[in-house]
Amino acid sequence: MENIILIGMPGAGKSTVGVVLAKRLGYRFLDSDLVIQEHYDKLLHELISEYGVEGFWEIEDEVNASIKTKRSVIATGGSAVYGENAMKHFQKTGIIVYLQLPYEEIAERLGDLHARGVTVREGQTLQELYEERLPLYERYADLTINCEGKSLREIVTELDERLEEAKAGKSKGRSNRTKKAATEKPAKEVLKDRDIREPLFTFLEEYYGKVRIIEEKTMGRSRADIVMVHPEALYGIEIKSDADTYARLADQVKDYDQYFDYNIVVVGTSHGEHVPEHVPAYWGIITVEIVDGAFDFYVLRKPLPNPKVKWKRKLELLWRPELAQLQEWNEMPKYKTLAKAKVYDKILERVPDMISEELLRAQVSELLFERDYSKVQEVLSEYRKGELQKQIEKETDPEKKKALLAKEKKAREQAKNLPKRSRRRYRRRKA
Repeated sequence: MENIILIGMPGAGKSTVGVVLAKRLGYRFLDSDLVIQEHYDKLLHELISEYGVEGFWEIEDEVNASIKTKRSVIATGGSAVYGENAMKHFQKTGIIVYLQLPYEEIAERLGDLHARGVTVREGQTLQELYEERLPLYERYADLTINCEGKSLREIVTELDERLEEAKAGKSKGRSNRTKKAATEKPAKEVLKDRDIREPLFTFLEEYYGKVRIIEEKTMGRSRADIVMVHPEALYGIEIKSDADTYARLADQVKDYDQYFDYNIVVVGTSHGEHVPEHVPAYWGIITVEIVDGAFDFYVLRKPLPNPKVKWKRKLELLWRPELAQLQEWNEMPKYKTLAKAKVYDKILERVPDMISEELLRAQVSELLFERDYSKVQEVLSEYRKGELQKQIEKETDPEKKKALLAKEKKAREQAKNLPKRSRRRYRRRKA
């Protein structure tokens, strides 16, 4: 049998179930969080403090994607599903099992989120985190085990009994795959998010021309399934497959509307008739179904300019070095001592009198189009190092200068441990 990869919320019992299951099957047990800590010689919460939430996801994705083992039960961290590279690696090497628990039981089990190394963004509640991750767990799971009200023995017994069934279904799906994703027919009749994505990317390239696709981008308290960077605008794209519901769509629409110039919802045939009732009239709608064994996309409604987009939210999508480039292009002071939020205000003070909205849209698109995710940590580290060096050169107080030198030394040491490549989920497309 292949590896067994356990996913689910912190507190769902992945490590506990994993140890017992491994012993029952005669497998090796591996905890991916411990692998990350061993690799960096630091605790999870220390890594989160140093690199930030998204920086930690980058680290987690690379380490998980590098795990090479056989006949092992792997317990992953709750945020592992944010890493596309890692999840694709797990899909190829094992059966992914989602240990499902209702929010109320997760909340009761969890204690100090910081001490547990849970990646919660500032201001985000546990309830919001649960709702954000739920569709990701469901998307990647080959097998879901409802653990509510069950003992450890009952969970492991059910999992053991259902693994062969899951393995057989996954093997059958693999044998039916074709080489071209655009003409691939899913093993199941009901289309899921992961079935749609690759063919959708191909369709978007053909329909819109030169675009760049960025997957799973954080926006406020939600995550955009797809951000499509067009030379003249940003498109937010939400996928509602036949396996999805509209339960969270109203809140997602509010977030999409703040960030993107245009928004589109992509729906399976089961939602095609009713989706106009759930999104604003200015949202575009694309339907997808299988016709003669191939994916067929149809633009039911073209998107109109989003009247609710907020420029400050759009600027939040940029890294600090990219903001600096934006300031340079528009011949602005550098405002290096200001917080990012204040820099946004300084830029927007010039719109539209000194910087037209059309120009700013094109500049933001260019920055995102040219962003090199393989150098995410390197770019940010170099920028911060340069700013720190300038502070050292200007400082005249011996004690303050000494503290800055110590900070610079620490930054150099951290840079040595940066991941060799980025794990941010993205695709770059050219016409």
